[in-house]
Parts: sequence; structure tokens; C-alpha cells
Amino acid sequence: MIPFQLHDIETAPRSSRSIMADMQRHGGELPNLLRTLAESPVALDAYRQLATLLGRSSLTSIEQQVVYVTAAHTNQCHYCTSPNPMLGDDAEAEEVASAIRLGQRLSDARLQSLRRFTAMMTEHRGWVPEADVESFLRAGFTRENLLEVITGIALVTLSSYANHVGATPLDHLAA
Repeated sequence: MIPFQLHDIETAPRSSRSIMADMQRHGGELPNLLRTLAESPVALDAYRQLATLLGRSSLTSIEQQVVYVTAAHTNQCHYCTSPNPMLGDDAEAEEVASAIRLGQRLSDARLQSLRRFTAMMTEHRGWVPEADVESFLRAGFTRENLLEVITGIALVTLSSYANHVGATPLDHLAA
């Protein structure tokens, strides 16, 4: 791995500075992932825009969390699968994330179906058997949800791959 510089607004490439400043205004301290992505204004902005769009997803926040943690776990991302204090007091989200990290079955059948489908999509690079797609839809999910799962996987894949190649260190936001 090739460690990347953890940029701040002063050291980042000029085109990343305004993106970082905007993200800092809206989210506070920047985690190491974003400081790594700042090396490329395109990668940083892609991450920001995908995350913003997914925030308006038809998936609930807990369903989004299942997609993120499952895809990160499947991608074996050390950074993305670490406990996330940004979940705050959301005990359900932390319980679900912890179960996924530990390889435990989720108690909610619908969330378990989402987890299974997300893992299959990630592992098989989208080549999921039709029967499994139908099973996902029978669990109460829609075609809109399916495409948003793929979008969530895209966001996590960007993050995971950047963390893999850049050896992004854990920080207090992700530790």
C-alpha cells in the first residue's frame, strides 16, 4: 500500500479546498477518508455527491446502514468496518453494524434479506441470479430500492478501494 497524505484545507490541491471547506461546514471535522480523497478533487466530490444523493434514498437510514456496512465488510475495508461513533446514540444502527461485522445473522428478516442481497451484489459484481433478485423483491423491496442498493455499493466501493490503496489510518471518527 502507498500511504496518501492526509490533507487539510491548506495542503489539499486547490480544487479540493472548497469541497473540503463545504464538507467541514456541514459535518464538522473531516475524517481521514475524506482527507485522503482530497488528493483528487473528482474522487472527493464524487464521494460527497453520492453520499448526499443516498441521504435522499427510498431506503430507511437503518437500511442504508445495512448496505454500507455489508458492502464494506464484503470488500474487507478496515476503515469502513470499524465502529462508527458518528452513529451517536443510534443503538439499533450500531447493533446491526456490529452483527454484520461479526458475521451474525440479523434478527429482522427484512434487513437480513437486504444484507444477503447486498453481499451477493458486491461479491458477484452485479451478476446476481434472477431467483435472488426475485427473493429480494418478495421481501418487500422495490426496483427503486434495488438500484439504490447498487448506488450504495458504488459509494462504499469508492471508499473501500481508496482505503485499501491509500492505507487510510483509523482516526477518532472511525475508531
